[in-house]
Amino acid sequence: MVIRFFGGDVPKVTEEHKSAMRRRIQDAALTCFAQKGFAGASMANIVKEAGLSAGAVYVYYASKTELMIDVSRRVMEPRIAVLETAKAATEVTAPATVFLELIDSLLIDNPISSVMVQVWGEASYDAEFAEFASGIFESLIDEFAAYLATYLHEHRGLEADDAHAQARVMVPGLLAMFQGAVVQTSIFGESSRMRVRAGIEELLTRVDF
Repeated sequence: MVIRFFGGDVPKVTEEHKSAMRRRIQDAALTCFAQKGFAGASMANIVKEAGLSAGAVYVYYASKTELMIDVSRRVMEPRIAVLETAKAATEVTAPATVFLELIDSLLIDNPISSVMVQVWGEASYDAEFAEFASGIFESLIDEFAAYLATYLHEHRGLEADDAHAQARVMVPGLLAMFQGAVVQTSIFGESSRMRVRAGIEELLTRVDF
């Protein structure tokens, strides 16, 4: 399909094309952030890595921060999907199983661990990043709490309100454990990954959810 533009025919830009372009730019940004760090990577680096013109990139992202925010959302989507799947199962999957799956998705074959740490670092002093990080964190608390409350209600017989209240208390600590695992493995490397993973598995199997 084409549209008429000043007497000429130009292709109509589809949503699929826009999505593919955003993903291409995000992939380039992830590569640059992993190699140079968020502060060290420039939009020029990202443009070059994407193999696009500067104009084409700026159509989708006006700044590096805006791009990083979109990348971060993309990173969290598959983790939230794990919780949704566990909650929607005929029999709600046990927390130790679900949380270990999430830990593995963060620690094993995850090239963006260092990027996640950079986001948290930026949020410690950048107001825009802090606002974004806070929004993501609250969304994660909601998702984790909804899953855990469902489990506590169905498997522990708690009333719905009590299950939700208990889940809301526990979830921030669980998220802190995940964040700590990512920080340790990002800083200390492969040698710490299995040690951290084994320690978390031991803790989770001993918690009476």
